[in-house]
Amino acid sequence: MSALGILDRSKYAVWTSTIVKTLGLIEMILAVSLMVPAGVALVLGEDPRPYLAEALPLMTAGALQFVLFRKSSNFKPVSGLMMMGLCWLMMFVVGAVPYLILGLKPLDAVFESVSGYTTTGATILPDPTHWPVSLMVWRSFTQWVGGISVILVFMYVLPMVGIGRSLFVNELAGSGSSDYTLKMEKAAMSFIFVYALFTLVNYVIIVLLGVGMVDALCLTFATISTGGFLNNTSSMADYSLPVQVVTLAFMFLGGVNFYLHYNALKRREKGIYRSNSEFKFNIEWFLIGIALIFLMPFLNSDLNNLNPEAVFNDVWESVFTVISMGTSTGMSISNLSLFPAECITILLLIGFIGASSGSTSGGIKIGRLNVIYQFMKVTVSKTLHPSAVRDVRVDGQVLSNNAVLSAFSILMLFTMTLIVGSIAIMMCGYHIFDAVNIAIAMVGNLGTTFLNFGPNGSFCDVNDAAKIVMMILMWVGRLEVLTAIVFISPSFWKEIAINHKRSQKWKHRMPVLKSPSSRSKR
Repeated sequence: MSALGILDRSKYAVWTSTIVKTLGLIEMILAVSLMVPAGVALVLGEDPRPYLAEALPLMTAGALQFVLFRKSSNFKPVSGLMMMGLCWLMMFVVGAVPYLILGLKPLDAVFESVSGYTTTGATILPDPTHWPVSLMVWRSFTQWVGGISVILVFMYVLPMVGIGRSLFVNELAGSGSSDYTLKMEKAAMSFIFVYALFTLVNYVIIVLLGVGMVDALCLTFATISTGGFLNNTSSMADYSLPVQVVTLAFMFLGGVNFYLHYNALKRREKGIYRSNSEFKFNIEWFLIGIALIFLMPFLNSDLNNLNPEAVFNDVWESVFTVISMGTSTGMSISNLSLFPAECITILLLIGFIGASSGSTSGGIKIGRLNVIYQFMKVTVSKTLHPSAVRDVRVDGQVLSNNAVLSAFSILMLFTMTLIVGSIAIMMCGYHIFDAVNIAIAMVGNLGTTFLNFGPNGSFCDVNDAAKIVMMILMWVGRLEVLTAIVFISPSFWKEIAINHKRSQKWKHRMPVLKSPSSRSKR
């Protein structure tokens, strides 16, 4: 039996609260994650106290909560959503403390933490090289943790209250994952296994290619999580071509449905990628984007002065940029702000749409557009042949009305959030083009912007009001909009109040629990 399994045995519990117990588990995970930058600090001769200062209290408090509390037998879905909100809040606060201790302003510290855990990759640090290397490792590691936080929350926390499976099915609708019959906790572990395996392989390869061990650590954490935080100001421009190629490959893998990776690696299913329509649709979409980004400047250039090396560089720049934007990683090998306006528009659209469902990328997701496309085909067919009976199918599976409505709802909510976010940033004093640019980068968890906020720059000069709006947009985008909107609805808080009153009445009626020691004496 695992250590967590031993601690989870109900005979140690004195009180009942699923929220407190789960928050204890999250606290222990965060405490362990703080050991990574602390270890780097010790190796490099830096001060590990900014990380240990909260790691030790977190581990102690988390272990006590996890051991002394048992799961509630009458836990409600609304309480599960509240618990999820508290988990995100805790991650943001814990992630901000090292920045705060090392001298960053409170709002900036929280901004950097939110950007990391939501895998957005937007930074307020104008020059990361001026900060301790261990802090840059922590900054990159928050992205790596954020990449699997969706699994820990959506596939471990929410299934305990009976609502995780429906969210999981809607998230993967149209992605070829509707036959995923594993138990939720086993599904989460399989995702984490693949995620960790890719991380290890990526790290080993780029170290063998000559990248320093610490730089390789930051680059690896930023790649598979599709986050984009790096410990330099030039992004990927100063890395060699082989390192860029490897990074491109793992960015793409991070943007692919991890259920497909699981089937390919653990179930040994041959042709799983080739038979998946979302995967093929994703590749076709990226190829179209690459062709457009390459051809637009190419056709306007002087064709008489071209040479093979220049053409290769332009092709490679187009490939890397489209994959980076499409997976919401936001890395670059050139100054993207120098691209023509039409190319910038296409890149923002690619970043807003994102990559596959069930991946670490942000955005609307290709799978949802695939569902909408299949629905439109059926609708047109029914218009031409009213008596025909046709279902919306993806990879041979008939999609339910709920799955189709979910795809349309997410598309509309993303669009509405983009409009509202753009208006809010404009009200903070920014031009409409900058406002839309920033809103797309935040809602799509892209992090990279253009115009006055280039991909190699920072948001350090953005005013505080705009930073608050940007943090909200990052969080809303990471929660796929719909879940985030639940938290601001009056009915949600009304339900919370009703459940709290009911739980208080129930506590007055329940018998007093005896401590483990008194039970053992009997």
